[in-house]
Amino acid sequence: MKAYSTRLKILLVDDSEDDILMARTVFGQLGFPHDLETMSEAAQALDYLRCAGKFAGRKFELPDLLLLDINMPMMDGFSLLRALKADPALKKIPVIMLTTSSSQSDVTRSYESGAASFITKPSSFEDYRELMSNFGRYWMMVSALPQ
Repeated sequence: MKAYSTRLKILLVDDSEDDILMARTVFGQLGFPHDLETMSEAAQALDYLRCAGKFAGRKFELPDLLLLDINMPMMDGFSLLRALKADPALKKIPVIMLTTSSSQSDVTRSYESGAASFITKPSSFEDYRELMSNFGRYWMMVSALPQ
């Protein structure tokens, strides 16, 4: 097994303040080096990644992973996923759909749109913590990420 040599840069895009808080809490408890950035709107995340709008002065740097909710107002997760995969500068970002949905049609649509993985959010804090611990080990120790 390999060990990821630097901090894992993760962007979480989710409109639920509770889910963002739970993610921050859980990732803060996990033992792997990471930086977690959060956005509550898909359009905001797209501007952030493109260094546009209010993020125009930001240094262009891609996250290693993007965790993406599906159901968000205005621009949903599928629209953001399609925009990312259509943009030559952003398409290599591995996008993991992290959603309350367990619908097979959402799973299929996610993969057809270019998602690297589909994860249904667990309902309990402890299950979420265990899931993210496994998630972190996989992305840090097993999977190769684009540079």
